[in-house]
Amino acid sequence: MKHTASILCAAGLALATGSCSLFQKTSTVSGAQGTATSTSTSTSTTTTQNQAGSTAASDSRKSQTHDLSGEWLMVQVGAETLDRDEDMPYIIFDKSGRFYANDGCNTINGDWKLGADDCFRFSSLMMTRRYCPDENVQHTIATVLDDKKPVQAKFSEVGTESYIDLIGASGKTAVRLRRANIDFLNGEWEITSVNGTSINMDAPADIFFDIAERKVHGNTGCNYFNGEIYLDHRQSNAIDLSKMGLTRMACPYSEQETALMVALEEATTALSGGKNSAMLLSADGRELVTLRRAEQPTE
Repeated sequence: MKHTASILCAAGLALATGSCSLFQKTSTVSGAQGTATSTSTSTSTTTTQNQAGSTAASDSRKSQTHDLSGEWLMVQVGAETLDRDEDMPYIIFDKSGRFYANDGCNTINGDWKLGADDCFRFSSLMMTRRYCPDENVQHTIATVLDDKKPVQAKFSEVGTESYIDLIGASGKTAVRLRRANIDFLNGEWEITSVNGTSINMDAPADIFFDIAERKVHGNTGCNYFNGEIYLDHRQSNAIDLSKMGLTRMACPYSEQETALMVALEEATTALSGGKNSAMLLSADGRELVTLRRAEQPTE
C-alpha cells in the first residue's frame, strides 16, 4: 500500500495537513483485501475526470499492496521514543477488518479500513477504562485511534523493518508503528542442519512457528517439542525460544536431538534467506540452525 493541477494541489494539501477528508469517496482495504471503488472530486472537463479516475485506480492498487496483518509495536508516541520491557503499546490488524490494541494500560479494539488515500478509518471502538499513570501516551494514541475522523498514514521500509507513521492534526507523526520483523518465519519448515551438520535423512526434523500466537512446535527426528516465542522489540530480527518441552521416547539419533534442542534455546536472531530458506543465529553470530520451507501439499 504503501490529476490535473487542481487535484495535485488538493492532494498536496491533504498530505501536508494530515487531512483525509478531501475526497468524497475512496476505495478501502479491510485487512489485507479491498474492493476498489472510484475516487470522485469536482472536475471541469471530461479529460480531468478520466485522469482522476485513472489516478484513483492507481492509488487503489497502491494501497492494496500493503499487507498490514499482524502485530505492530508503537515505538514512538508524540516526541517520545518508547523502549519498554513490559507494557509496550501495540496494535494488531486482523485480515477480517478488526483490530486489537493496547496503549500500555488499556485495551482497545474495533474495526479498521485503509483507503486508497492512505487514510485509516476506525469504527465500532471499545476500550477498557483503567486509570493510567502515563496519561500523555494514552491521550496521544487515542487521538489517532479515533472513530470520529480518519488519520493519514505514511508507509516506509528500513532494512527488513516496516513502519507506519500515523499523522496528527499538527501534520507531524503522532504515533509510529513498527511491525515485528520476523513474520517471514510463520509456518512450517524442514530443519536441514544444526551447527553445520546436516540432519540425518533417516530422522528428518521439522519446526512450525506461529508468530501471532507466539508458539513453536516441531519434531527432532524422534521426539516432539513445543515452546514459546519471545520477540525483543529493541533488537532487529530478535527471537528467543523459551519454555521448551520435549517428549521422552528413546531415540537412535539422540546426539542430533540434543544438539537441536540446545541450538534452539541458544538462538537469538532469525534471518531470512529468501522465500524458502531461513536460519537461526547465536548471540555471537554463529549459524545454529538452517531451515527450508516445507513443501505445501497440492490440492
